[in-house]
Amino acid sequence: MKLTTPVEIKPLERRLTYKDSLLFIGSCFADEMGRRCRDRYFDAMVNPFGVLFNPCSISDCLGLLEGYGINAEQCSFIPDDVIETSGGFVSFHHHGSFCRPTAQEFLDNANRELAKSSEFYYRGGWVVVTLGTAFIYTDKESGMVVSNCHKLPSSRFERTMIDADQVYEALSQYVAARPARQWIFTVSPVRHLADGLHANQLSKATLLMGVQRLVDRFPNAHYFPAYEIMLDELRDYRFYADDMMHPSTLAADYVFERFMDFALSDSDRPLLAEAEKVHGMMEHRILNPGTPQAEQFEKQRKDNLESFLTKIRS
Repeated sequence: MKLTTPVEIKPLERRLTYKDSLLFIGSCFADEMGRRCRDRYFDAMVNPFGVLFNPCSISDCLGLLEGYGINAEQCSFIPDDVIETSGGFVSFHHHGSFCRPTAQEFLDNANRELAKSSEFYYRGGWVVVTLGTAFIYTDKESGMVVSNCHKLPSSRFERTMIDADQVYEALSQYVAARPARQWIFTVSPVRHLADGLHANQLSKATLLMGVQRLVDRFPNAHYFPAYEIMLDELRDYRFYADDMMHPSTLAADYVFERFMDFALSDSDRPLLAEAEKVHGMMEHRILNPGTPQAEQFEKQRKDNLESFLTKIRS
């Protein structure tokens, strides 16, 4: 008896290994998947501009990463990029997590992160892009599609939904420019209930069509069906968090397992299993710190971590 509808996923022909770098960009679901990769000691960077939801803002992020490597001075953030909000100073390129008490603190941090993330981007490796919504907000003053409205008055922005062609156009230039790099696209299973259920479905369908055009056009572009796994295979509200929008921890763990089955090389599966054991030991809370037993355990887990890191880096 089958009580679910399994999503059939053909593994990639070229697979990810522990030698590769992984850049995750996009919605909060990119944060979830990226964090799990970092917890398993992959060379991973997650959302260097903070959470991004729409393809245009993700394209803006990729353009800055590309451009900084060519002309750092021209692509660095400047005072004109800074906006003041009720929470501090930030920019329309960034998520609110980048907000700082002064404009200079924001610029120092934003440019430091840009330099670091651009260097990571130019290593090659893999880019995992998670698209959240096809709705965009355009600042009427500047004409810029913003990554976040930062709780500024809604009258300042125009809300529209882009079409599948625009999704494709926003992202295809980067896939085409880096044919040796592998790109994995996914549509976030997070439901944008503020848009309304019907509009949310239209938005997700638009993203799916745009991504399909990328996959059909470029051999280095691939699609991972996180949205379908959540919608069909985990078709139950018990797999959602209390807000009824985000996948629960259990659901995110399951999707991550499916992602590893899809992307990770068979030869590195033992390393993944070992990484999970090492991480579990590192997360273990020591109940009696200072005792000989606790000190011995602390030394053992540090030695295990160093041994594993040496193994995957050698």
